[in-house]
Amino acid sequence: MKTSTYFASLGYKWADSQSDFIIKDFQHHAGLKDDGVIGPLTKAKMDYYNHSNFCIEVFKPIKPYIPYNDVEIEALMQSNLKGLGAVFNRCAKDNDFDVLHAIAHAVLESSDKGLWANSAIAKKKNNIFGFGAYDLSPMASAKKFSSFAECIQIWSAWFNENYLEPWGCYYHGNCEKGVNFKYASSGIAGINKSFIVGKLKKQLGR
Repeated sequence: MKTSTYFASLGYKWADSQSDFIIKDFQHHAGLKDDGVIGPLTKAKMDYYNHSNFCIEVFKPIKPYIPYNDVEIEALMQSNLKGLGAVFNRCAKDNDFDVLHAIAHAVLESSDKGLWANSAIAKKKNNIFGFGAYDLSPMASAKKFSSFAECIQIWSAWFNENYLEPWGCYYHGNCEKGVNFKYASSGIAGINKSFIVGKLKKQLGR
């Protein structure tokens, strides 16, 4: 199997220009030194891992909503997202998708120095999803909100309508692999968001 085909089968968005980046990310999650070199140890891990045992969350459906109570979701909140568990849960329920994917998205996009919702865009624009932040001008192009709660509400509806509904203009499947087809230029965003979802599920005992 070609290297590109293999990593795409795991859920990565392969691009030759990001090959080193993707290989290093795989090595990191496989517990190897992330040097970007496909040597004997990396080849052995590639022989071991496949789509069903590397990051299965990247292929699992994001819709429909899975019932969690607000107390459960609030218990997951860290750093600057504390107090927003009920908001995340309500907005996910209103748009019929799994709230853990919204939380994971916020964690991936806005964490900085180990703190959730601590990025410059989160602090200056109350934008915890990288919403509208294009690669060439992330701060300038990122949408601004009056609060994190407003950001969660508006983003959740927009995310569902455009990425999760079959008629959405960016719909490529009801899973993180499909979402990452258009949401981010990074080839590893979908995988890493999905690993966060998996960790959140473990915390909830699901």
